[in-house]
Amino acid sequence: MSQGRPLEISVRTVGNAVVIRPAGVLDVGTAPQLRTFLFKALADQPEAVIVQMQDLVLTRASTLTLFTTVARQNADWSGVPLILVTGRRDSRAVQLQTQLIARFIPVFAELASALASMHTPPARQLTKLRLPSVPASAGVARRFVASTCELWRCEDASEDAVAIVSELVGNVVRHTWSEADLRLELRRQLLTVAVTDQDSVFPVRRPPSATRTSGLGLSIVTHLASAWGANANSTGGKVVWATIRLTPPNARVELNNAWRNGQ
Repeated sequence: MSQGRPLEISVRTVGNAVVIRPAGVLDVGTAPQLRTFLFKALADQPEAVIVQMQDLVLTRASTLTLFTTVARQNADWSGVPLILVTGRRDSRAVQLQTQLIARFIPVFAELASALASMHTPPARQLTKLRLPSVPASAGVARRFVASTCELWRCEDASEDAVAIVSELVGNVVRHTWSEADLRLELRRQLLTVAVTDQDSVFPVRRPPSATRTSGLGLSIVTHLASAWGANANSTGGKVVWATIRLTPPNARVELNNAWRNGQ
């Protein structure tokens, strides 16, 4: 355990990337601090989040697995890459652990190489829309999602995505005074619907009730989405997201053929 001394974390913007440089001892005592900081940086949706590790002192090489944990959870909803810059690492154990992490997260020796890698990101489609805090915004969001799904040729997910965005934007309008930033992303057969607002209160899913007809939006989202969640961002607000797993085109063809053949 550390002696209660938190990490010193500096952050700067280079182009469209956020570069984070933590300094201090990374162990089980300080790992939660860095993990929370990374999640907030990723929730802001820059082009990439790059972590310079040169000033980190590791008590155990295994503490580096926090980066794979963050990357895995982030991959559930966001296509923002998390990239590590190691600099020189003399410890053989650390080198081996970093090699293992590199199977899941891009790892570079220099910041320049990490920044250059942003120009060849994984294939994805992304669009955004800012919505005012007015009741009509939910309808605007629904039409925007429907037209985007048609443009991206993922009409199979359109109905569910429209229902999800209606609930997420509606929650912002009903429960906050904030504008809503809607983001749609399609990557690797995963459609993400994410809505950011500047209210810090997280949504709470209420259990079904025969006497209540409102407040069930998140139950709808839970039913339709393959995964959903909420993350705090660095400006004091939050992003609420939901993902829809698309049926691969070849699988859709097989299902249609089976239906036609009466199977």
